[in-house]
Amino acid sequence: MATVSDDEVLLLWRALSAFRSGASLGCRPEGSPPRSQCPLLARCPRWRGPDDRLLSLEETIEETERRRAAWPCSRLLDLLGPETRRISR
Repeated sequence: MATVSDDEVLLLWRALSAFRSGASLGCRPEGSPPRSQCPLLARCPRWRGPDDRLLSLEETIEETERRRAAWPCSRLLDLLGPETRRISR
């Protein structure tokens, strides 16, 4: 199994955080037909439902957090937090 340094885990975590947030989301499908740079798109409920930003205005904070926790990138970010020291089976 390949080893991953602490710095590499932190860089991956930062890149994934930046990819899914900010003004222009890297995971947003664009073009015709819609395509995304995100390899997790096929399993992500984020783009198949109502607009996330609009929903977050109507939901409670707990509902928004619960819905966003179902996104594959959220689960991956939880696993690869900055406190992660190694990745193993």
